[in-house]
Amino acid sequence: MTPTFRIFADTQEITDVILDRFISLSVTDEEGMQSDTAEICLDDRDSATELPPKGANLKILLGYKEEGLVEMGLFTVDEVELMGPPDVLIIKGKSANMRDSLKEQKTRSWDVTTIGDLVAAIAGEHGFEPRVGEFLSPIDLPHLDQTEESDLHLLTRLARQYGAISKPAGNYLLFVPKGEGKSATGKAISPVAINRSEASNHRVTLADRGKYQAVLANWHDTVTGKRISVKVGDEKPVFTLRHVYSDATAAGIAAQAKLDKLKRGLGTLSLTLQHGNSKLAAGAKLT
Repeated sequence: MTPTFRIFADTQEITDVILDRFISLSVTDEEGMQSDTAEICLDDRDSATELPPKGANLKILLGYKEEGLVEMGLFTVDEVELMGPPDVLIIKGKSANMRDSLKEQKTRSWDVTTIGDLVAAIAGEHGFEPRVGEFLSPIDLPHLDQTEESDLHLLTRLARQYGAISKPAGNYLLFVPKGEGKSATGKAISPVAINRSEASNHRVTLADRGKYQAVLANWHDTVTGKRISVKVGDEKPVFTLRHVYSDATAAGIAAQAKLDKLKRGLGTLSLTLQHGNSKLAAGAKLT
């Protein structure tokens, strides 16, 4: 198969302009609030390559001539690097969806709300449409303090607590269960099947399976004033969450999320494909 690409700079295609100087192009798709990144390396043999202005938006598509192209996202140029010899120009960009306003620190309180309503409010403030997981949206948040904390950090903190991923994707702000891959439209990403013969090398690491087999979470019953425990998993040892939740549903979801995270930590897979697969995306499941 023949790899190919297209690049647009602020809506104007520049593929043919840079083709004679093109060396390499890479896109790193990150999971969660960490910005996706892109890097374009060009031949600067005569020091005549035009430097792109910082803040320019680059739309990148990757794929194969035989299969078509897949849009990888919109990236804002934030760094330009010159190296040599041989003389090369490296253009670096971060996901244009990661808006600076998300990083501004704020001090406020959220009272009697839900995860769904909170995400919707923050999404609206930054020009996104919210996409929240079905089981996460109704979780009650009786009181939540945001003290000199950015909306980015607040959502990340909540996502960790409930085993979710919060990330801008296209025009959407996602808050979905970890492992439930979502596209830029909030739709599920189909699992990607990879045959062993497709990998030039691979590494599988299996950790000690004798670690935590259950998770305990506590919630406060406002009627009785008692602390009640919710346990997910039947075996020992048991991991206990420190946070006290507002109700049994929130405690159960948090406990299940933590147990899933502990199980994911039991094994890792690293592989290099002989031919790139543009259908792969952060959060997608491999089969």
